[in-house]
Amino acid sequence: MAGKKSRASDAVPALAAADVSTGYRVEELLACSEAVLGVKPEILAGAMLGRERKLLQMGEAKRLVDQFLRKKVL
Repeated sequence: MAGKKSRASDAVPALAAADVSTGYRVEELLACSEAVLGVKPEILAGAMLGRERKLLQMGEAKRLVDQFLRKKVL
């Protein structure tokens, strides 16, 4: 089984080298959030809480994660 790659590892190079204006499904970003955005999938999921958009641009995803991480905890 060492020869098989997972879907997430296949998506990482494609997302990392992709044009920033391209929209990605949230599921794709969650699958490779550590490699592309530098955060765990739980952080991205928290940043997406309450959002209805299913497609995000890479810059928008980074902005949402940064905003989420800077929020004050009550």
